[in-house]
Formats: sequence, structure tokens, C-alpha cells
Amino acid sequence: MQNFKTALSLATCLIGATCNAQTLNILTWEAAFADDTIRQWEEHSGITVKQIFFDQEEVRNSILLSAEGSDIDIVTIDPSTAELVGERDLFVPLEQYTNTANFRHFDPEWAQNCAPYATPYLWGTLGIVYRKDRVSKAPISWQDIMAPSEELRGHIGWVENYVDTLAPALILRNQSVTSDDEVLLKEVFDEMENLLPAMLTFEYAISFVGENPNADELYMALAYSGDQQQLNLLSHSQQWEYVVPEEGSMIWSECLAVLKRSDKRSQAMDFINFINTPAVAAANSEAIFIASSNAAATALQSEALRNNPVFAPNAEQRGKLIPYNAEFSVRNILLRDRITSTLVELHESQ
Repeated sequence: MQNFKTALSLATCLIGATCNAQTLNILTWEAAFADDTIRQWEEHSGITVKQIFFDQEEVRNSILLSAEGSDIDIVTIDPSTAELVGERDLFVPLEQYTNTANFRHFDPEWAQNCAPYATPYLWGTLGIVYRKDRVSKAPISWQDIMAPSEELRGHIGWVENYVDTLAPALILRNQSVTSDDEVLLKEVFDEMENLLPAMLTFEYAISFVGENPNADELYMALAYSGDQQQLNLLSHSQQWEYVVPEEGSMIWSECLAVLKRSDKRSQAMDFINFINTPAVAAANSEAIFIASSNAAATALQSEALRNNPVFAPNAEQRGKLIPYNAEFSVRNILLRDRITSTLVELHESQ
């Protein structure tokens, strides 16, 4: 169910003057675009950008597939969902795009992931964020968040997602993060249930720190590369750090898709082409501290940044990363949804 912040933002957009013909409406994760990038586009084009934020993929999908999303022009979306939704004739196929001069700069790996209904944008990892002023020993293993020390009990954050919620426990077992083994998933559920007393929230860390009055109680959380940048901005500090545990993790990518029902498809395509100007893409990536899918942009960034394992894992580190490109059966998804929703309900009833 979409949260209040998302519903309010969307309602404001749909009934307000901000959704006029000179406004591009982008459904996206918070902090997916640097403020300077948006400002440059607006100065370049004379077209305003309105960002409507979501903090769960399920919320995004429900908006896309409902009348609420009728004014959305561009969406930030993962490759698998881009293909599924694109096949339902909701997205403009890439073969129909105009003004694509900067598309030649896409890294072929990421371009292939997003095609044929979306363009590549960012990529990163699943890991752990932690406050170095509250955590005496920096985490290096998934065990550090799955079996937290006493100082962390009641201060752990998680996420509600049928893949990511269960991934740390499965990785520690050296099992596939996509497993549909019911016996194994029941064991993971039992372990996660035992972890619930140590958890503060299942709310996405950025949303929790940005909105919850108990934000200062969050010390460590399951999160994504780049989140530490936004957490530091929200908390007006430099205390948040990010790490990929030594056992390995997941590697994700995000795409941008233009909605076929948009009446500003041409402007939306222009926006995507503009933000893939190598210098713009490089600065945007550096500002939000998330790796770009634009190879020419990456080449413009400093060697120190490109060699930063948090920003862009090297070949050895990437060898321990599992891509989010496996297909899940409907049965597996439903089972995992039941597990995660039950965990959230149990936590809320504590």
C-alpha cells in the first residue's frame, strides 16, 4: 500500500498547477537525480521537472498500473519490471525514440539489461549502512547485521522486498538468493523472526531518517550503495558509511522508461538524452555517489572515484555480486511475499 508521503506528492501533482504542459513528471526513488542535474535541464529546456517519490517497488508498480499514474512521463525502474510492464504496452519502445545522440555512450552491459523498453541509468549494490558514531566496530559480514551486538539491538533497519529481505540470510547459508526451496525459506523465516526484537523498522532507511521522529535511533540498516550520501544530507552529518559484506551481495541496475500514455513523450526523450551528455552524467553520478551506466561519463570521473569499491566494485569484488536478473516463478514470489509481509506484521505487533 502506498505510503502517505507518496500519496500526498502524487495528489499534489495530479490536481495542482505543477502538472502543466511545461512540466515533466518523473516517478522515481528519492535522491536518484542530483539537484544540479535537474536545474541544468530546466535552464537548458525551459521545462520544469516534478519528481514523485516512492520508497518501495510495489508502490511504484501500483501507481504505474493505475489511473493515479496517468500524468507520469518518465519512471525509474528495474530491468525485469521494465520488460514486464513494457510488454503490456505501457512504455515507448527504444526503436521509437528520437533525439538519441548520447545513447551511444551507454555501457553495452547495462544497455542490454534495460532494453527494449528502457534506457540504462545507474547501477550499484545491496549492502549495509551504519553510523560510525554509534557503531563501535564497522560491519564486514552479513553476520554483523543478522546477529547484531547488544549495542545494536533495537537499532537495526531492514527493507520489505521479496528478494532483499531474505538475501543476507541466504547468502550466509551459501544458498541461491532466488531459491524456491520451501524448507530453506522456512528456516530463513524462523531466523528472521528471531531477529525481529533487534529491529527498529522495516521502512527504507532514507524514508525513516527523513520522516520518522525516531530517526536518531537507527544505527545500522540494510541499504543500497549511494544511500549513505542521502542519509548524511538528511541527518546533517558525515556519520553514515556503507559497506558490501565480505561474503558478497547483489548488484542492481536502474533504467529510465518513457510512458506511452504521456503527452510529453518527445520532451521526456529529450530529458533522457540530455542527462546522458557525458559531462552531465558524470557530475550527476558523482553528486549522488552512484555509478553511472554511461561509459563516457565514467571515463570523465577521477581515478580515485572509479577505484572506490563503494562507488564501483572492481572485477574481483564484482565476482562476488549476484545480478538481479533471475526469473521468479509466481509461486516463489507469492511465498516470499507471505514471508516478508508476515515478518513486517509481527514486527509491528511487538
